[in-house]
Amino acid sequence: MGAATSRGIVPLKEGLFVVPDSPDGRPQLLGVECPSCHTRFAVKRVVCLECGHRGMEECRLSPFGTIHTFTIIHQTPKGSVMEAPYAIAQVHLDDGPIVSTAVPDVTGVRVGLPVEMALHDIKKDDEGRRVVAYVFKPRREGP
Repeated sequence: MGAATSRGIVPLKEGLFVVPDSPDGRPQLLGVECPSCHTRFAVKRVVCLECGHRGMEECRLSPFGTIHTFTIIHQTPKGSVMEAPYAIAQVHLDDGPIVSTAVPDVTGVRVGLPVEMALHDIKKDDEGRRVVAYVFKPRREGP
């Protein structure tokens, strides 16, 4: 998938996540998987930390997870794309890796909260496309 989708959405940083092509599609983080032991990592690497195998394969990671730990930010840092209050959380994805992410709505944030990946509008680019970052939000009920 290229930098922009047919829906006019552009990721803030290319190569971190996939923007869905349809409104009902889900964004997904990009990671790597070891072809030998099938351990997944959110950070791209060459060597598997689990078994030492060299040569990882790119994969799409689960958009679902659970908050492992978090802290709430009460002041907006200079240059931040998030407005306080928001949480910075470690999310344990359903398929293994733990990722650091923002949680824009701190209402109900707790350890063990089921969450899902979502897109967060940052700005419009010079061509009028939405520039988005990924965040995690409380999991919706249903598919």
